[in-house]
Amino acid sequence: TPLRLEAFRNALRQYPELQEHVTLIQVVVPSRDDIPEYRDLRFEIEHLVGEINGEFTRPGGWVPIHYVYRSVDRLDLIAYYRAARIALVTPLKDGMNLVAKEFCACSVDDDGVLILSEFAGSAAQLQHGALLINPYDIEGMSSAIYQACFMPLEERRDRMRRLRRSVSRHNVFRWVNSFLETAIASDLDAFPLPEDYVPSTEAEQAYWDTEFAG
Repeated sequence: TPLRLEAFRNALRQYPELQEHVTLIQVVVPSRDDIPEYRDLRFEIEHLVGEINGEFTRPGGWVPIHYVYRSVDRLDLIAYYRAARIALVTPLKDGMNLVAKEFCACSVDDDGVLILSEFAGSAAQLQHGALLINPYDIEGMSSAIYQACFMPLEERRDRMRRLRRSVSRHNVFRWVNSFLETAIASDLDAFPLPEDYVPSTEAEQAYWDTEFAG
């Protein structure tokens, strides 16, 4: 998140025409507040938000960053996705990242731009419609923000249609089926049995005793 905020600040500095026309909604869901590192990260984020808003806020009401620190329910989250014209999804490392897919699923009018970290697990699937960026590259992220803001409508819609088709095809049912097909096609007897595994119930113990008896 700090790198994303730095990139947004750099974009406002480098491309002044974005000022008073672009607003970043930064949602942070409270998590692990009892851990010092998480508290430090929250402080860093809030400090950056204050700095950026202090530098660019204009008389008349425009504030560059709206900072939301709370849990967001499903309907509110959908509303944020629907209202957004750009999603800035920039994990430094991620297994999947469903946020990117949720944004695409909610863009029912085919008008939205996804800026996505190349280190997100979903980047390989969404690369043909998203603007892929390196989240450590501040200049690159700033350039992508500018590109997304001024992207022609037809290109935005073409990219989002491709993203929505991909998300629709590679859904949870296809994901589960791929696991099942792989398992069925494999020699399951060849899988190593963890000797230190402790069954959690008597029924599970009975299954293991029967299935894997000497």
